[in-house]
Amino acid sequence: MFKKLVRLLFRTTKKNNTANYYYFEESKNSVEEMQETAVAEMQKTLVSSSPRLISKEEKHQKEFYDFLFGQSPPTAQHDELSLHIAGQVEQLLKNPKSILENLPILPVSLTKILEQLNDREFDTEVLIELIQQEAIIAAKVIELGNSSFYNRRNKEITDLKSAFMLLGANGLMEGVINGFVSKLAPQSPIYFKQYGNKIWQHSLSTGIIAKQLLTKSQYKSDSAQGYLIGLICNLGDMIIYQLLIEAFSYVHPDCQPNSFAFKDLMFKNSKKITYYIAKHWNFPSSILDALALQAKLTKSSMLSPLFVKRPIACYIYEANILSELEMRFEHNEIDENGLIEAIDLLVFSEEAQQYIKNLLSKELH
Repeated sequence: MFKKLVRLLFRTTKKNNTANYYYFEESKNSVEEMQETAVAEMQKTLVSSSPRLISKEEKHQKEFYDFLFGQSPPTAQHDELSLHIAGQVEQLLKNPKSILENLPILPVSLTKILEQLNDREFDTEVLIELIQQEAIIAAKVIELGNSSFYNRRNKEITDLKSAFMLLGANGLMEGVINGFVSKLAPQSPIYFKQYGNKIWQHSLSTGIIAKQLLTKSQYKSDSAQGYLIGLICNLGDMIIYQLLIEAFSYVHPDCQPNSFAFKDLMFKNSKKITYYIAKHWNFPSSILDALALQAKLTKSSMLSPLFVKRPIACYIYEANILSELEMRFEHNEIDENGLIEAIDLLVFSEEAQQYIKNLLSKELH
């Protein structure tokens, strides 16, 4: 998706497209001053002799990145190649316009549905006709229509009209959003595919959990919008990961995505990039506001007062945390005690606390 941008960042004297295994050694003395500064700053942060204390929220997030990409080996802190690549990509992230211009255009079908989110009167035939123009999205809608969640009678759905009759407007929106966002899931070589799949599953899970939390709250009428925001709130992770994959495969294919530098890059920039993407796509202000708050919501102690004014954004924040906890729990990366601690330390709402208790209950049975 971003190969052109990556080539501009990692200029070489060669005119072919083969990987330059010796790029870092060859260009060590010719890196632009701004890029050298970025690397130096990152190195200073990651290799500090007296590391700063981190919050429980930051600890949780970095443990989740360890789950996604694997534990960072001790030498990763001093891996100059990883630091160099991360420094280059960080410079690109400081100018998000160049990234946004390389993203796929938001489909008309999705734009139409977003405009109709709060309008019960829309032309079903027009929407179906628009969706039919997007083959991947149409396939996702039909796939959702055949899912056990919606298709309780197990009657096969083969066309969009039947899918709409079963799914309704909100279900149709879910299928359209799934289809489009899935196209942004990292497309990487087979040996990195597992990481990209995990990021996509996390995004999908966050949307589903957000919908569940809102459905059980007094804001159940906003559950469809909650699903949308939850699904896209980790787009930044997808984009940064794809940039890293293309960058270090271009420079040195043997580089791994589990260095401290890469994880720190995602931790610092993911939520901001997500917001820029949504704004670039002209999402409604209600969605933009909720996404903006994800970048500012850094401590669970902020949830209590914020729930009064911004409940949807708070449920999205909690859904993201719950998805991370559930994935780690299912893969034995966190135990029952860790989940019990999370009830008090990482979430606030009764719905989120009950979600964790249900996970524990399932384990006991």
